[in-house]
Order: sequence, then C-alpha cells, then structure tokens
Amino acid sequence: MTNVDFHLQLNHNETWSMSRLHFHDYYELFLPLTSPGNIFVSDQVYPLRRGTLYLIGENTLHRTIATGFHARYVLHVSRKTLSDLSTPQTDFMQLTRDSFLRAAMTSEQMIEIIELFQALERNKNDGSFGSDIHQTIALLNLLLRAAPILTSATAGDAVRNKDFLRVAPILDYIRNNLSEPLTLDQIASQFYISKHYLCRIFKSATGFSVMEYIIYSRVLKARQLLKEGVSVQQAGEMSGFSDNSHFIRTFGHLTGTSPGRYAREYQTSDQVLLR
Repeated sequence: MTNVDFHLQLNHNETWSMSRLHFHDYYELFLPLTSPGNIFVSDQVYPLRRGTLYLIGENTLHRTIATGFHARYVLHVSRKTLSDLSTPQTDFMQLTRDSFLRAAMTSEQMIEIIELFQALERNKNDGSFGSDIHQTIALLNLLLRAAPILTSATAGDAVRNKDFLRVAPILDYIRNNLSEPLTLDQIASQFYISKHYLCRIFKSATGFSVMEYIIYSRVLKARQLLKEGVSVQQAGEMSGFSDNSHFIRTFGHLTGTSPGRYAREYQTSDQVLLR
C-alpha cells in the first residue's frame, strides 16, 4: 500500500479573501460551500459558485477574491500520489493535463461530493491498525467520483467586466516580457495610460498590484528553469531579476526554500512525472 501525500481542510471565514497570489507543488481540489466572489487563475478571473468543483494545477498562479462569509473544502494532492493511485484502466493523471478546470454539478452530485469530503475528513491516519488503509480508501472514493466530473469539464467562461478587458492585454504583455526590465512607468507608457490609471484598473480587475503579479510570475518562471537544469544565476537573470541576491531572497520568501535547494530536491526527487 502506497503512502498517500495529501492535505485536506474545511475552512469557514466570516470575512475572508486570500491576502496574496500563491502557487504550490500540489493539485488543488476546491469545493466552495458558498458563492462568495471570484478566483483569479491562469490570467483569468472566474466566478466562485456553490455547486461547482474546481481543480487548480500545480505551479498555477491563483488567488481567491471573496466577499462576506466563505466556507470551502480544499484538498491538496501531489502528482506522485495521483500517479501511484492510478492503474492502466483508471488513470488519475488525466487530472494533470490542465492548469484549471471547473465543473458545475447537479444537486445530487454536490451532496455526494460533500459526503466524500466528509468521509475523507473522518478517516484520519492516527497510527492505529488499518487507519492508513481506511484513509487511502476514502481518498480513492473521492477521486473516483470527482475525476470523471472534472475531466469532462473545461475552465468555462471567464468574467468579462470592462476593467478586465482593459487589463487582459497588459497581463499578456507582462507574461511575454518577464525577462525584460518591467516598471510601472514603462508598462504605462507602453499602453499610453498614466501610471495611476494602470495601478487602479489592474487592482480593480485582478485584486492585486501590478508589481505583485510580476514578482510571482518571475519566481514561477525561475522554478521552471531550475527544473530544466538552468543554473541559479541564469534562472534569475532569465526571469527578469537583475540582482542575484535579490532573486535568492525573493525566491526564498515566496517558496520557503532557496533556488539552489529547490533545484537539488527536484533533481533528486523520484517525482519524475513533474517534467
């Protein structure tokens, strides 16, 4: 029996919004129990809806923008666990093909998925005889029900308000020019708008600042380069960091580890399917 690598949370907040963008080395199965707002993911904004199941891929930049009371189940599961639990006939690796999926469910499907989340929450591995197997079975039951729902879904239509339509080409420009020097003045000049207007519409459309988006996007790009065997200094330079020490500090702050250690752990990891 394989060791399963996952983390499950049931969160309730009276007023909650994710304080900043983030990404992680896990796949996130996300089930809102309320309809609190929107989610920014993969350079798009989508509505958060009760009755909709979301899948966010590893290393995918995202942020939940919620208003008012928010309750949700959040399951993080590693790519290795999805691979280890798969068989030739039942391949959970299908879930790793897209960076973002969302599937509207029927009331019956919603009730069933909630019950499976609850069963996984109850079946904790407390070290007692059989608890690890009960936990794995509970995870398998959830994945067996959720996978067909998600793999037949798409990301769907994004929110298309006027601010986001103005910001979309700016997001594209930043993403395509991460290795170049990017400043508020330079970006505003590129789009013939004032720096103040740029900051206002970007924040209104996405929920975060221009520079926050640039920094996180650069760290994500650096992580990918490190996985490909690029040196720490080159990864920083190719991601747009002009100073190596600043790159190392920023990378460590956002990921919890240094770029050198990240590269070494990836190279020695048995998670070869990350490539």
